[in-house]
Amino acid sequence: MKKLILLILIFTSLTVYSQNNSKYHLGSAKNLLGNIYVLSCFISDNNNQWTPQEKQQMINKLHNTQNWLKKQAANYGVTINFEGGNFGLSNDIKIGNINYGTGSGAEDINILTTVFRKIGYSSNLGFYNWVLDNTNCKNTFVVIFVKGQGRSYSIAYESELMDKERFFVESCVIYNQFWGGLALYEATFAHEILHLFGAWDLYETFQQTKEKEERAKNLFPNSIMIQVRENIDTLYVDELTAWLIGWHNTPKNYYEWFNPKN
Repeated sequence: MKKLILLILIFTSLTVYSQNNSKYHLGSAKNLLGNIYVLSCFISDNNNQWTPQEKQQMINKLHNTQNWLKKQAANYGVTINFEGGNFGLSNDIKIGNINYGTGSGAEDINILTTVFRKIGYSSNLGFYNWVLDNTNCKNTFVVIFVKGQGRSYSIAYESELMDKERFFVESCVIYNQFWGGLALYEATFAHEILHLFGAWDLYETFQQTKEKEERAKNLFPNSIMIQVRENIDTLYVDELTAWLIGWHNTPKNYYEWFNPKN
């Protein structure tokens, strides 16, 4: 009986520590590793348009965010590089009736398809195949900069729920101001980008519980997935998030407990 119990314990331990995080990497942003192509797009409606200075501020914040992610990756012995392009830098991509994020789960997940049609891609997969054929990048995502106030959000691909033709290319929607005209932090960029590569919210949301938030705060008090601050250098990518995005393969037995779908 003792031998049987020992074997069960050994098997259970091996099962826990061989958990595969690949099930969270299903779209165009699979792992935050190696060369990554980032397409940024500036959109506006007919009443509220970007100024050149505002666009440059967004580009600078995105660049600073990418440098922060590189430094965080280096802490785990991982190298990442970013390259990319832009649409709308000279002239806004005009879209009527722009949806503004609320954090309720009711965001406009079709916005990337709308943007791609405006810039000439017949399908999201057409862009993804262009990246594979014309760059050295295996991972890609799109940052949609929206002129206006709102709560930024990410659109990560879920194969069991989403049509591949429309949603395989993953994107995040970034407003130039938060509700009430509050400034947009670089930490918001990083938080939403990490979602595309598999990261979970570790604060209470419509999907995540208060119990999980409290435990996450005790384990990872300055995690980028719990909070955002003006000074992004006071935050870090915690070990759970690092596992989810592919920066290490030694999960701990409590990681899956934080899954918002549990």
